[in-house]
Amino acid sequence: MMKVSMITRSIVLALVTTAIPSVHAASTWTEARNDAMGGTGVASSGYAAAALVNPALMTRHDASDEIGIILPSIGAQVSDPDNLQDGFDRVKDSWDRLSDSAGSGNSAAQAAELKKALQGVSGNSGRASAGVSAVIAIPNDTLPFALVVKGWGQAKARAVVTDHDLAWLDAAQSGIFSPSRDDLSQLTSRAEGVAALVSEYGLAMAHQFTLAGVPVSAGVTPKLQRVDTWNYNVSINNYSTSDFHSGEWKRSETGGNVDIGFAAQLTPEWTLGLTGQNLVSRNVETREINGLKDTFQIRPQATAGTSWSNGFITLATDIDLTPASGFASDEKAQYAGVGAELNAWDWAQLRAGYRADIRNSDNNVFTAGIGISPFNVVHFDLTGMAGTDRSYGAAAQLTFTF
Repeated sequence: MMKVSMITRSIVLALVTTAIPSVHAASTWTEARNDAMGGTGVASSGYAAAALVNPALMTRHDASDEIGIILPSIGAQVSDPDNLQDGFDRVKDSWDRLSDSAGSGNSAAQAAELKKALQGVSGNSGRASAGVSAVIAIPNDTLPFALVVKGWGQAKARAVVTDHDLAWLDAAQSGIFSPSRDDLSQLTSRAEGVAALVSEYGLAMAHQFTLAGVPVSAGVTPKLQRVDTWNYNVSINNYSTSDFHSGEWKRSETGGNVDIGFAAQLTPEWTLGLTGQNLVSRNVETREINGLKDTFQIRPQATAGTSWSNGFITLATDIDLTPASGFASDEKAQYAGVGAELNAWDWAQLRAGYRADIRNSDNNVFTAGIGISPFNVVHFDLTGMAGTDRSYGAAAQLTFTF
């Protein structure tokens, strides 16, 4: 299970180093089937995925089920409306050409080029989110339980161009003075980015009982939770994807948290679900770099959902009742999703959905995916996502059920 933690860190840090650090993380879990259905799952997850989304649903299994293993589920989403990495590259190239010509008395053209590059990238930003999950679930009629390891994170970067630099370059372009290499060190434009990675290790448990003749389940997942944050702040010409995840910018905190879930099977087809994730609120500050810092806020998140399924068709709807976790410097996001699945004799599945931010601070996305499950033992799921402002994502998952 420790290997999953290493994979988690590698995935999120790889996203950080693309310089297009996503849409806000829509959830604290990654599960390819649910992601393909608009990010739903509170009332529609299978018993193995339930440990990630709503532990109460672990009671929903067949008598022949003995073990379910997700190893792993991996997903990522990016939003790069401004082609931020290309903008940083243009600035660096222009900066180097001005530096090479500095002191020659003939650098006006290079100063004009750098000014144009800085104006082109000014205010541009990008985001990314990613996650990985692994589950070993043991269904039974008394106390189904699961070991859960998951990681989820998000990152963002932006270019901050100062008026001081544009005025300085304008003067150099006009021939008022000829800059030297030492003069370039006076430029103040920055590349700024923050990232957070949450690693969790939990034990999910559930129990079913009858309330007014309705089968009702309750579940709980106590967990150990580590939060790593990065605060990257350098001169705009020194942006380097390989340096973003350096320990120089990193700060970590470890603590405990808990998820709970409830589910009621109103009819053989209809299910209602309710989850509360991260009931312990946590504010984790980044390191202070050049006088700047941010705070990653793990917020208690309640989500309600419903699903209808006859075995061939599954319809699901989820809606967040509270905002999602995120950086304090971002506007809060809160999601609603709808999704559907067509299941062909438990051998193949087609899925589609739509997820929207009801606070309008994030991009809305369409989702779709396929599943292949020969003999209902090996399950391979692929998911794609696409939205506005060059937002896109993908997820893949391998599951075994016996």
